[in-house]
Amino acid sequence: MGNAPSTSVDPGTMYTATASASIAAARATALTLSPTSNVKGKTFDRFVQIFLENQDYDIAAGDPNLAYLATKGILLDNYYAITHPSQPNYIVAGGASTHNIIDDGFRRIDAATESIADLLEAGQVSWGIYQEDMPYSGFQGTYVNQQNGANDYVRKHNPLVSYDSVGTDVNRLARTKNFTLFDRDLASNTLPQWMFITPNMTNDGHDTSVTVAGKWARSFLDPLLSNANFNKDRTLIILTFDESESYLKENRVFSVLLGSAVPSSKVGTTDSTRYNHYSLTKTVEDNWALGNLGQNDVNAVSFF
Repeated sequence: MGNAPSTSVDPGTMYTATASASIAAARATALTLSPTSNVKGKTFDRFVQIFLENQDYDIAAGDPNLAYLATKGILLDNYYAITHPSQPNYIVAGGASTHNIIDDGFRRIDAATESIADLLEAGQVSWGIYQEDMPYSGFQGTYVNQQNGANDYVRKHNPLVSYDSVGTDVNRLARTKNFTLFDRDLASNTLPQWMFITPNMTNDGHDTSVTVAGKWARSFLDPLLSNANFNKDRTLIILTFDESESYLKENRVFSVLLGSAVPSSKVGTTDSTRYNHYSLTKTVEDNWALGNLGQNDVNAVSFF
């Protein structure tokens, strides 16, 4: 898998096989990369994004575990997703535009279209994506649990794989990895400076409930907040939801900023500035002076 694909194979669908034998073979040979960097930012030196799934603001804010996490950082009570359904919001997180994607189907964005990966690499800022239950690094399809049939990893919840500038590049796909590799990179202090983390369809609340999502978020994040390999170097974490559950209300979602980059004087406070998913890209661009993508990031509001 580390070799360049054959010209007879569409590179955008190289690694989509889900048969057990194919997965086992790919898992054994998959190219995996963990580039690191140390580019100092204006406000933070590491940016971590986590999306949970499909919940209205008031319901999420009422969950005890999410409410607990809000006490550990800055609650953003005026934050909005961009659209419905899920996939366009993840596409936005990767490139500050929906690029006219309006559904959750298998979609590909032309390789000439820039994403946040292009800006990060130009600025020499390392990046990586961690996806729970992705069967192997660089997988481009959707994976169902082979034992119980549950939805595990879904392509639509990966913010960069639909960009052909990433999805057809073996070395970039190698930065899209399973949670087990998050644990490995954490232990070896090889986490990137920009990362996007997606729990599986159970833990993100999509196929379960906000209660399950809240429990997962607290159990995942609470130990990390005291882990020096994770929460060092002025780390900024945003925990948010991809979209609200209701299509009839404004698309307001629960969001909180966490991590060592949050000033101690701001911990436990609320910021009522109007933000949205375009703010994710804008915040990163401003922090590392990366320029912009010329999309909805240009006029977005940064968190700092």
